[in-house]
Amino acid sequence: MKTLNAIKTDMSELYEAVKNGSVDLKVASELANISGKFLKAEQLQLAREVFLSNRAEPVSITQSKGNNNV
Repeated sequence: MKTLNAIKTDMSELYEAVKNGSVDLKVASELANISGKFLKAEQLQLAREVFLSNRAEPVSITQSKGNNNV
């Protein structure tokens, strides 16, 4: 599974490609939908960790899991 940083990078590149007209809007929509599913899977994993351990720290989608800087 992709990391949150990888998804963020991919979506930034996709945005630029749509903006420049080099990617069809329908294709971009499907890629964004898939990315949303990756993010939802990550969110569910975090919720599972919180539920099972009751001590997992919140993770921002702009940070990697190992980075605790807020």
